[in-house]
Amino acid sequence: MAETQEKQNPFAAFDGRKGSVVMEGVVTVATLKDADEALSFLENHPRAVEIAEEGNAILEDPVQLKKLVRKIDKTIAPLLAAVYFLQFLDKTTLNYTAVMGIRTDTHLVGQEYSDLSMLFYIGFLAAEFPTQYLAQHISRLGVYLGVNIMIWGLVLGFHAACHDFAGLSVARTLLGVFESCVAPILVLIIAMWYKKEEQGRRISWFYVCNSLTQIFGGFLAYGVSFAHTRFASWRIFYIAIGSLTIAVGFLVCIYLPDSPVKARRFTDAEKVAVLMRVKDNQSGTQNARLKKDQVVETLRDGRVWLVCLATLLSSIPNGGLSAFSNILLTTFGYTSQQALILGTPVGLVGASCVLLTGYLSDKWRDRSVVMLICLLPTIMGAGLMIGLDPNGIPKNKPGLLAASFLVGTFGAAFMLLLAWNASNIAGHSKKVTANALTMVSFCVGNILGTQTFQAKQAPGYASGKISIIATLVAVCFVVVALRLYNDYLNRQNERTLAGMGEAEKEEQREKMAFADQTDRKNVFFKYTH
Repeated sequence: MAETQEKQNPFAAFDGRKGSVVMEGVVTVATLKDADEALSFLENHPRAVEIAEEGNAILEDPVQLKKLVRKIDKTIAPLLAAVYFLQFLDKTTLNYTAVMGIRTDTHLVGQEYSDLSMLFYIGFLAAEFPTQYLAQHISRLGVYLGVNIMIWGLVLGFHAACHDFAGLSVARTLLGVFESCVAPILVLIIAMWYKKEEQGRRISWFYVCNSLTQIFGGFLAYGVSFAHTRFASWRIFYIAIGSLTIAVGFLVCIYLPDSPVKARRFTDAEKVAVLMRVKDNQSGTQNARLKKDQVVETLRDGRVWLVCLATLLSSIPNGGLSAFSNILLTTFGYTSQQALILGTPVGLVGASCVLLTGYLSDKWRDRSVVMLICLLPTIMGAGLMIGLDPNGIPKNKPGLLAASFLVGTFGAAFMLLLAWNASNIAGHSKKVTANALTMVSFCVGNILGTQTFQAKQAPGYASGKISIIATLVAVCFVVVALRLYNDYLNRQNERTLAGMGEAEKEEQREKMAFADQTDRKNVFFKYTH
């Protein structure tokens, strides 16, 4: 009888609505609406038996499985990389145009340039929670992301029409509003499609574009800076990048899958294989309902707040350097055009560091140690900047240039914090809320960072350099605390599992895989440290 039922419904083991045989009728999830969307797809599919057999055949054949992973990579990775490339390039256009004449042409004085950098993050901060919960409700992540990209591409182009601080203020704020959805959505997508031990490297594939934009943007701005037309070179720069952004947004709308269940380019058997590959993550794919209990749990979870604190602290240097890195090079004795081209090696250093840390964090299955390794060179680089340029009078020009290259390594730390969120949080509403809180912390840190470089301290900018050292040293202590906390939670789960029978564990592990329960309510959840 049991064999007949299993053959009729090969996915019955995942259905938490059915009472447990071993645990006296315990129900894991009340309805399909409360469960992950994957459970509804598996339970209601008219050809469940056939797609189960075909999906298992893919998983059992190493050649087909490798082909499936390559198909996922080719479908997801290029689009995520393009989006993140443009997001970072678009928000840092102000840094490039600062040495192309925008400050003079729009009559910026005093702290107004720093305030424009800050206003981007004000818009980002205001929109973060609304845009994440709206994306969850719509439950069409690819389309939602693509539309936002096209809108911010238009906003970026509108920068070219600005003639004063007021116009730039509006444009920068709106740019922050429409870019705010990006990182959390990309993290959710990675968590849906990949195993935990694959997520660090995949996140590094799109996060590396932060560094690549420094190379591309630097060369592009350098070339445009030689343009001599009636139209200012910085205006041409904004129109060119804005047009490229709109084109990429259109491609994202068409080609980026909303989830494994809704991936049009994948067969149903491939969808089953994708879901079965990631079921041991115990974090599912997505659920369109906002669950208040998961939101409350997120706000009470100390791990989430430690990630937020690490994000805030590591974002303070990012906010300052994103806006002032090229300006700092000019204070070291280089011309504005030289600063544009000399900023590109920082991108190479950052790109190498991101790819290496992503690879090592998956290979070692250890985020925290790798994170500490990538923070130390930046701390050293900032110390050299202070020692070799204490009062805005450069003592060693090549040494200061080398220090600016070292400063490029710390960006990988935030990438690993995103990987931690992808790997260590379950329950879709909790994931959405935690990712939003992380990005709010990112915004606050960047806002504070833009104010650490004070115009009155030019050209030495002592407070900005000191803040880099102080905040990143503090991040090191937070990372150690996070590691200890994750290990503690794993030991708690192991003690609970030790008291369960094998039959009970096997049954409940399957039911929890797509139940859309949080990590703290799932003893089978394994935290990465």
